[in-house]
Amino acid sequence: MADQKDLDAFVTQVTRPEDFDDFWERVLAGLAEIPLEPSLSPDPMRSNAEVDVSRVHYRSLDGLEISGWYCVPTEGDGPFPAVIRFPGYKGEPGLRRDWGRKEVVTLTVAVRGKLGSHADFNPGYPGLLTHGIQGRDTYGYKGVISDCSRAVDFLLSRPEVDPQRIFACGSSQGGGLTLITSALRAEIKGGVAGYPFLCCFPESMRMLRSYPYDELNCYARVYPDLAREMLETLRYYDAVNFAPGIKCPMVVGIALEDEVCPPETSYAAYQRLTGPKELWLFPDSGHGNAHDYPAKETEWLERQINLTKPGGADD
Repeated sequence: MADQKDLDAFVTQVTRPEDFDDFWERVLAGLAEIPLEPSLSPDPMRSNAEVDVSRVHYRSLDGLEISGWYCVPTEGDGPFPAVIRFPGYKGEPGLRRDWGRKEVVTLTVAVRGKLGSHADFNPGYPGLLTHGIQGRDTYGYKGVISDCSRAVDFLLSRPEVDPQRIFACGSSQGGGLTLITSALRAEIKGGVAGYPFLCCFPESMRMLRSYPYDELNCYARVYPDLAREMLETLRYYDAVNFAPGIKCPMVVGIALEDEVCPPETSYAAYQRLTGPKELWLFPDSGHGNAHDYPAKETEWLERQINLTKPGGADD
């Protein structure tokens, strides 16, 4: 178990490449040249009187079609605020109809490799963390992060969405992607990153022997001559290096008994945030199981969105 003293004492060896910003500017510029081709397929079986649910699709890096769940309120006067939910590493993204009752649109992104987005890219589990890791331009997370950025473009294409009130959240990998996407896309006005993955790769490899980070150790063991190259690639994908670019309000939630994402590494990302920030520590919780976390996430987002209509729990 970590405590505040451990968090404060931790110093990461992760450094930001000199061409970090240039690299990601080129990625985003390339994405902008790919037609978005957004589409919606209504799903009456998952819809109800308060929320219209659709499966959505749009194009991302390399022209891959990315899917997601899209929930739109049936009542109220739009355009509505929107919340993007980014997925974890292992699980599949689900619906969030509860926000529809609060007159908020939600988009849950199925990044490449997830169900609905795995026809052309499916590294499996384990697999994503080392897919194409030989170089920054071939790494699988270049596509995953692109998929998250294009989710913002999808929302901006929708007339029912207020472009000035787009927010983001996610846990584990979703927490890391919340940090990364919020740094790349200023359209995101606030976010909650729970138990963030993708932080301080070198230390996470050493501090824990659990998946997903242990995929990196396995790779280094099988390909020792490529270990240095692997770590160089990861510098361009470490959420700690994205954190200084986040200007919107951001929450980082950390479980101090986290056995998947070392608490110290999440704290390193929090420390590098330069905008308004808030830290939630859960001293008696492991990865993803802090009982207070879901309610705190909802309450924080409601305050940021400035909701006037309360909503109930999802069914």
